[in-house]
Amino acid sequence: MALLVLTACSDLSDTDTELFDPTMAAEAWNTADKTWSIDELETLENGKSLYKSRCSGCHQQAGTGSTTIGAPALKGSAVARGSTDILIRTVLFGRGSMPAFRMSLDDAGLAKILSYVRNAWGNDMQEIVQLSRVAEIRSGS
Repeated sequence: MALLVLTACSDLSDTDTELFDPTMAAEAWNTADKTWSIDELETLENGKSLYKSRCSGCHQQAGTGSTTIGAPALKGSAVARGSTDILIRTVLFGRGSMPAFRMSLDDAGLAKILSYVRNAWGNDMQEIVQLSRVAEIRSGS
């Protein structure tokens, strides 16, 4: 099972992102409660693209997870909606059936994916995961 997960999320780089359209992104993400900056919108859209290509094989495109392989839902998840540090540690170092991805995810890609996860499917945390925090946790700070 771990091989399937590693294949789905391996070799992460910004080359996996789609062309960014700020108008469409603003329509998709901005709400009455939150207007995202252009940089934040680009992070969310790139995170969505990276999530689709690297993580949705296990956690599903709609974030509903897969009981067959033990991948929990991210939609409404206490981990996805809880502490950013715990979420970062979970992906970097593994937890339960989630393998560690510290060797196959770079800090920028991980920050983008987790920003998307924390704001997609009604999670609505209204924040961007900071690259600097991912780097600090990876280094043990």
